[in-house]
Amino acid sequence: MMRLPFGLCCKGHKVSPQDDLHNIKDKKNSDGVVVRLARRIWIRIEDWVYLTFLGLACAAIAVLLEFIISRLSQVHLVWYDEANKIENSWRIPATYGVWVGYIVILIMLSAACTKYIATGATGSGFPEMKCILRGTILKEYLTIRTMIGKFIGLTLSMSSGIPNGREGPLVHIFAAFAMQLSRLAAFTGIYSNESRCSEMLAAGAAVGVASTFSAPIGGVLLSIELTSVLFAVRNYWRCFYAASWAALVILVVLPAINDPYMNIQPQFQTSFPTGKAFSAQELPLFALLGIFIGLISMLFIKFHRFLVLFLRRNWLCKKVFQANFFVYPLLISSIVGSITYPESLGQFMAGKKKFLTTLIDFFASCTWTEVGFGPICNSSITSNYNGLHHDVSIFVSLPVFIVVHFFLSIFCHTMPIPSGIIISSLGIGAASGRLMGEIVSVINDGFMWSGGLRQAIFPGVYAVAASSAMVGSVTHTVSTSVIMFEMTGQLVHLLPVLICVIVSNTVCSFFEISIIDSIIQLRKLPYLPDLSRGSSVFHSIKVGQFMISPVYFIHKQSTYREVKELLKKASKISTMPIVDSPETELFIGTIDKRKLGRFVNERMGKDHSSGKSSLINGMDQQGLHRIFSLRTLIRSLSNNQVDVPSPANDATEIAANDEIIAAESGILDEIIDLDSIAIDETPIQVTSRTSLFKIHWLFSLLSVKHIYITERGALRGVVALKEVREAVEAVNRGELKPNEDENMTNIEVSRNFMPTRTSNEDDDSDAEEDQLQGRLEIVRGSALSEAPSKSVRSLEFHEPSIVAHSHSRRMDFMTRERNMSINLAMLARRNVRKGEDRII
Repeated sequence: MMRLPFGLCCKGHKVSPQDDLHNIKDKKNSDGVVVRLARRIWIRIEDWVYLTFLGLACAAIAVLLEFIISRLSQVHLVWYDEANKIENSWRIPATYGVWVGYIVILIMLSAACTKYIATGATGSGFPEMKCILRGTILKEYLTIRTMIGKFIGLTLSMSSGIPNGREGPLVHIFAAFAMQLSRLAAFTGIYSNESRCSEMLAAGAAVGVASTFSAPIGGVLLSIELTSVLFAVRNYWRCFYAASWAALVILVVLPAINDPYMNIQPQFQTSFPTGKAFSAQELPLFALLGIFIGLISMLFIKFHRFLVLFLRRNWLCKKVFQANFFVYPLLISSIVGSITYPESLGQFMAGKKKFLTTLIDFFASCTWTEVGFGPICNSSITSNYNGLHHDVSIFVSLPVFIVVHFFLSIFCHTMPIPSGIIISSLGIGAASGRLMGEIVSVINDGFMWSGGLRQAIFPGVYAVAASSAMVGSVTHTVSTSVIMFEMTGQLVHLLPVLICVIVSNTVCSFFEISIIDSIIQLRKLPYLPDLSRGSSVFHSIKVGQFMISPVYFIHKQSTYREVKELLKKASKISTMPIVDSPETELFIGTIDKRKLGRFVNERMGKDHSSGKSSLINGMDQQGLHRIFSLRTLIRSLSNNQVDVPSPANDATEIAANDEIIAAESGILDEIIDLDSIAIDETPIQVTSRTSLFKIHWLFSLLSVKHIYITERGALRGVVALKEVREAVEAVNRGELKPNEDENMTNIEVSRNFMPTRTSNEDDDSDAEEDQLQGRLEIVRGSALSEAPSKSVRSLEFHEPSIVAHSHSRRMDFMTRERNMSINLAMLARRNVRKGEDRII
């Protein structure tokens, strides 16, 4: 039997301090094991927990958005029906006032959200997210305030019933939510580096598209195509996992809210017969439909760009719309309400139905016209499109629907409200496909011969193919076909959809860039255009043909005076290249401009402080008190009329005083000590014979801001995002061709291919002054700048076309206070030399 220690058997025994110490150590060891185990488990499941919570929370936001939109839309219809019960002459004014007034009020409230809550809530979210995922930082674009403003504005604009989409704004909202979610204490490790940050933002964007269409697979693929230039395969599971949770919740919860029987089915369920939805003879017709849709998409992009630039540059639009923020949304919403009024043109295009619900009619597996063979739709569908008296042919109403919504969608997208472009494109494409399908059905009496048997023609298949093709060609994507399969719940129309999407995409991309890239250009955001598909000329264009050369740079013999002059001259730079000497130009590395400016200021300030200390040490305490007293400062200003910089003085005046003081002590003529500064010795550099294709690939893969060109270690040039973009555009225009000099012995670069811009054409100031599209401040990215003059070679430094990282303050309060003290000390020294006893 185990014996207990004697002390434990004695009454009143006290545990010794040594025993207490052992017990505490054992407890700490056991607690440490538990903490380490919990930490290891959390590291393993951190991503899963984060993505699960992201998907569920975003689904809840999407369900709330849909619930509010449906209720506000019902309110609109109820009020209209109540006004329609009036039986006297006031019926028409009452119904018109209710219909138009409701739309105008909601649109004005939505515009107020973008003006007073967050200007970044304007427009879609795809162009901005594409730039953010490439490395650009937009100020306050992913904040809680912007997210709330976009949610409220999107809810109001969608409830109004205008031809508008929610997919882009949802991508923005959910990306901002992913950013804010990562700031919780439990998920701080998620955004510990920039790579993981982009991965989680991509997951948020995927959830946004998946929530819009209840399509997790197609939503992920479309978000990747629209927002990512290059996408790592390892991130697929994150996007699919979060999107699957969001789609699952939406597919279960929304039917529970809207359908008492909880019929879980795709958003636009179709019922085409398996194996008989189309015949082989119709495949050329689908290709022809793809060509037609491609041309419509091209016109859609061109007119959208024309309208934005017209509103931005026309003198009357500037005076009326740009100067008065609410005038344009008031005008457009009034026009939209008047056109969609059910007793005006709305009688031909289902005016009482919200824009998105018309897709159910277009996808119907029956014909709208009387044909000899095949199913015919009942009057509940066609009555929405053949007028109040049901005497208008659908071959009149469908073209009206296409033309009217073509222009209304563009006008609505230019209003300063949250808006998407994909859903409006779906409606235009579906109407175009339904029109062509009905024409084919009428010509062939509703059937085609296939294998000796009559097979019915389904115009709904044309509508499905055309709607996915319209979105694919406008955005230059092909994953819209996958979204269409998930939205309709069928794969029987797979071949027509693929044919139509590929053909339309080919036609539109031949004439125009995508609507996403077009908006990026219009908003002057940093972007990199895609290379033309199938073109091999990009492999023959060398970087030496479009690089910036000659270049400015700092060398080891540069003085403080030269560096300060350079810092004043170069205002839009982020890094400075450093070479060994002006003769060899051996490239050493780069240095951050902010660090260099801080080092120069500290170096000069240290010498100032030592000079000030020696001066003060020779004075008595009474004189010291007089120098720094407020009363003495006022006397100095009033009697001696000396300009002493105060904390509110401009930073340039303080910098000028710094130069005067430093010049007296000879600091500016000293050689700068580059060994005391952190230098990046491994910047990305290539030779002048590197192809444009490889340069484009490096910029896309690494999200770099600039690349240096060297020859045998000597600095020869630099290219930034702007140069690469202009080179790609010049190649597409045929203005930049391969150089015949294969050895690239001539480094003098001719940049004649750069487009000549006038004050009224493609100017940055246009985007900055545009109040309707919303102004975005680029914190980190690329910006335009001028190339250096060849005559300036005394201090070689190139200012590449890149924007500086976040501009630091030119002089903070402590620096101003230090300079004020120095100037007071200088004043005291001068008065002492004159033999004065006081500083007056």
